Amino acid sequence: MVEKNFAGGRWSKAKYRQFIVSALRKASMRYPVKSDAKNAARRPNQSANKRLTWEYQCACCHGWFPGKETQVDHIVECGDILSDPGGFIGRLFCEVDNLQVLCKGCHGAKKAIK
Repeated sequence: MVEKNFAGGRWSKAKYRQFIVSALRKASMRYPVKSDAKNAARRPNQSANKRLTWEYQCACCHGWFPGKETQVDHIVECGDILSDPGGFIGRLFCEVDNLQVLCKGCHGAKKAIK
């Protein structure tokens, strides 16, 4: 049986970790430096789709993609919240030099390697 030592005995360590990481990642979506990283990788749309205003260059494959097909990635992983909370938060809310724009394909491949 899984020990439930968090949230008044209702949550396991894994559930607690998931809750904290999810809340922090949601907050990081509004962190302005992520927009700075994405803006640095954009150019006016040059594709046939005239409804798009911008397209973004993947730092890995160097292809150009619509915004919905890209993700802002941490170059240095954030790590584990439970073993190093301060380091995790510092790396999550980092400066632009630790962020890169990747297409969803390259981002998925990077995550699969880890």
